[in-house]
Parts: sequence; C-alpha cells; structure tokens
Amino acid sequence: MLSQGSQRESVYADKQLVISRTDSALELSISGAIDYYNVEAVAEALTEVFQGDSDPRALFTDAITGNGDLHLDLSRLEFTDVTGIRALVRIAENAGDGRRLVLSGLPPSIVKVMTVVGWSELPNLVIEPNQ
Repeated sequence: MLSQGSQRESVYADKQLVISRTDSALELSISGAIDYYNVEAVAEALTEVFQGDSDPRALFTDAITGNGDLHLDLSRLEFTDVTGIRALVRIAENAGDGRRLVLSGLPPSIVKVMTVVGWSELPNLVIEPNQ
C-alpha cells in the first residue's frame, strides 16, 4: 500500500488494469492486463499523456534533448494479447518530433514477439533490457 506522500495519480483504470504516473512527469506504470476489451481506452490514455498539450517550441526542445520520451514501466503487466502489443507499437510509430516510447520491465515472451516481428527495430520504440 502506498503512503499518502507517495500516492500516484491514476491516468486510467478499469477492472483489470491501472495506469498511473510515477514520480517523473513522462513515466507511467502499468499494472494488470491489456486485451481486446480495454486496448482502445488504454491506447487513448497513453496517447494523451504522450502527446500532451505542450506548446510546439517545448516539443521541439524535447525532441532535441530526448526529454519528450514517454517511459512505460511494464514490470507489473500480467498479460497482454497481440492487440495490446500492437497498440504500444502504434503509439511509438505516431510519436513524431523525435520522441520515443521507452518500454522497461517488458516480459521476455513479449520482447521475443516484438523482436521476431521486427517491431523492436522501430526508431521511436526502445525496449530496455530487463535487469
């Protein structure tokens, strides 16, 4: 249970999944399962956070410095079907402005699928190695 001082803001929640902000403005933690039933709502929530409503000059600066990357901690992801994987890829493909989607804690089986299909080679998608 989180103490009151470290309570995280929920970006999206349903019966099987919670997306919450971490201590960083552009880092989210995903807990639970992504599947056909919630994938569109999850993709919409992630896209809103990623694209934000920053002014264009800030987006340009972020693109140069790399500060505009969206980091997803997926270490508590229990399950995702191919629709969930594809949604993450679509978000990375549409990132624009030199921004990237950085995935950490991705289960090895999903890393393997993304590598075999070639999605791990997308320039706007970074899969950090598990520690």
